[in-house]
Amino acid sequence: MNTDRDPTLAAALRALPDAVPQADLWPGLARELAARRRPRAWRTLVPLALAAGLLLAIVLPRALVHDSAPPEVAIVAAPTAPTASASDDELDALRTRSQTLERWVAAVAARAPQSSRDLMAAVEVEDLIGLVDLQLSGARAPSDALPLWRQRVALLEDLATIRGSAFAIAANDDGTTAGALDAAYNRIN
Repeated sequence: MNTDRDPTLAAALRALPDAVPQADLWPGLARELAARRRPRAWRTLVPLALAAGLLLAIVLPRALVHDSAPPEVAIVAAPTAPTASASDDELDALRTRSQTLERWVAAVAARAPQSSRDLMAAVEVEDLIGLVDLQLSGARAPSDALPLWRQRVALLEDLATIRGSAFAIAANDDGTTAGALDAAYNRIN
């Protein structure tokens, strides 16, 4: 620029204040990012509350079903205890019945379609059977195992009812449904 010709321009430029660099934006940006990263209570409490509610909805029905004792257990608590040979005979009969029911359930379950409601009920009963099996593995004496075997057979009968009802619904309604179930049961027995 040629300032010799226009002294007023040169004087005006010299009169301007010195240029100051813009303030540093990083401290403000760092504070804003830190505020965003801080967990807010609702961001953690709401998912935790939902998870706790879901867990309660899953565990509570199982706990209620598991805590209710079948009627056979009340009979065992009677003041008169059966003799050792009678309890051994009953234990053998319960084991045989359990094996028979397991084979029948496996045969029917492989061929019958099931509704989602029946599947959920079957899975819950199977879980309860697994819990009884765990208790049976820890039972030391036959007197401890007898009520557990009774409970296991009762649960297997419930499972057979669930699986059998699905098989009956899937079959035709021409009267062969009951015959097919009886035939499958007789083949296994």
